[in-house]
Amino acid sequence: MTLKDMERQHSDRKLSGKDKARNMSIKYKIASMTVVVALIPIVLLTVLMLIFYNRAIMQRAEKQIEENIRIMSDRISSVLKNGELCSNNLTIEFSNFYNDRVMKQVTRDARITSQLSQSLLIYNGISSIVFMDADGRFYSSDPALESIKEEIKSSEYVASLNNMGGKTVMMDPTINIMNREDKEIVTMGKHVINIVTGSPIGYLFINMDKDYLIESSQSEISYYFLYDTNGNCISERLRTEPIYSDNDFLRGLFTGTAEVLKYDGETYLMAKDEIEEFKWTIVGITNLNRFNVTGRDLRFILLTTGSISAVLLLLSVIFSTNIITRPLKILHDGAEQIAEGDMSYRFRFKTRDEIGRLGRIFNYMTQRNLELIKQVDEEAKKKREYELSLIQEQVKPHFLYNTLDIIIMLIEMNRSKEAARVTQKLANYYKNSLSGSEEIVSIEREIQITRDYLNLQTMRYGDKFKYSFDIPASLYATSIPKMTLQPLIENAIYHGLKYKEDWGSIEISGERKDGLILLFVRDDGVGIDSDKLLSMQEKLKKNEIPEDAERKHFGVYSVDHRLRLYFGDEYGLNVDSIRGVGTTFTISIPDGNERGK
Repeated sequence: MTLKDMERQHSDRKLSGKDKARNMSIKYKIASMTVVVALIPIVLLTVLMLIFYNRAIMQRAEKQIEENIRIMSDRISSVLKNGELCSNNLTIEFSNFYNDRVMKQVTRDARITSQLSQSLLIYNGISSIVFMDADGRFYSSDPALESIKEEIKSSEYVASLNNMGGKTVMMDPTINIMNREDKEIVTMGKHVINIVTGSPIGYLFINMDKDYLIESSQSEISYYFLYDTNGNCISERLRTEPIYSDNDFLRGLFTGTAEVLKYDGETYLMAKDEIEEFKWTIVGITNLNRFNVTGRDLRFILLTTGSISAVLLLLSVIFSTNIITRPLKILHDGAEQIAEGDMSYRFRFKTRDEIGRLGRIFNYMTQRNLELIKQVDEEAKKKREYELSLIQEQVKPHFLYNTLDIIIMLIEMNRSKEAARVTQKLANYYKNSLSGSEEIVSIEREIQITRDYLNLQTMRYGDKFKYSFDIPASLYATSIPKMTLQPLIENAIYHGLKYKEDWGSIEISGERKDGLILLFVRDDGVGIDSDKLLSMQEKLKKNEIPEDAERKHFGVYSVDHRLRLYFGDEYGLNVDSIRGVGTTFTISIPDGNERGK
């Protein structure tokens, strides 16, 4: 595994925030610390300035809207009191007119009309006055109302005043039929009672223009709403702003208590005041987004200045950290290259600082490691050659002992001719297998040695098994340790086919796959028990020859050990078996290992 693989494996693990910070590059650590230390004061200053400025704006807005509410409340209260005073004075005047028995009706009509007109001049805020006497006569200061006098006489206003006992009251604004398309009014009504006789004289309606009550205080950033005792909004409905037609919002203003509220993405500051004499409520809201125009400019200035400062700071940090970390990056990349096996790499720092001294130390260590690696490789090569030769020598007598057992058994069975033939085959086998001093042969040569061995075995077990070879000729030139296949075939005969009641078979095959050459030795013998198979697989993984292998399965373990010694630990022997079905040995060696290369 290379250094990059180790770093990638380490990075794939889940790391905590603390571990991530600890593993961060020095460049980013320096940059992060510098940015944090420098930006905190800028951010803190910006935030504090905005907080204190917004607080001051809020206080200013609260003060302004409360002052406006108080002024409007006083004006509305004054207008309503004027209306009440007007109705009382007219009651006295009308009582005098109707108590004068000698006054002609024409004169009385003229004086009533004149009195209505004079009242408009005396009392501010009153837009029109309507009077209807008990005999059905209709008087109005506004000629336009003459056209609807019959509707006024039969309206709910007249019926509701019968039970008021001569008291001046505010009429329900939601059913006012005296509103015009270009003007909305608020009406005070009174059942006029003769102050002398106590008999009813008629009905009096004092109309006040809503424009005079509310509109003069409206602005682009503030809205004011007037509510009667029942919570009905009596602000003018002729305005086109959506806020005046949102009934849910208007009801929420009357019942709500929040000082700051949201509407249509805008923030509003709300204030309330109550006109105690008439139990009316006035609510004002100010659009803080429009009120605080300077605040937007200030935020833009602060954010722009802060952003420019941050960018300049980042550029300076990047420049300064590059000066510091560039030599460290060279040192890191070079050390990584050396760790991956390039011992020819050398650092060429010209500076005499700590980084330069580290580079020279790395150069010295690399040179020493290169010398030690060469020394270790030579010693390992000699050791491997020694171990390979030692195991090969152990295999040869092992095979010889087994073959001699065959000859002895044939003699004991009085099969001397067959024993002589086996002895001759044995001589031929050793002549072929021992000729030459090479311990590494081609697969083609190994097949010849294996055939000689199988010919010997079929002379003894000719009625027990048959064999076949299916190895492509393209694999013949590949190198392999001598006597690799023979121990596996011997194991198949003595531990698999020998105990099978009927005929068996051995198949030797091979193929190329994924950069490997795979050789298979399969038999259809009795197989291996699962516990023994697991133990055998574990020992093959550990690349060890157990002590009991001297008596049993020695050849199998020796094949695996020799393959690993020659080709490396990633190659070797695997075994799979099913009890009652058979056993398969798989040899894996690298492709491209042709003899003579």
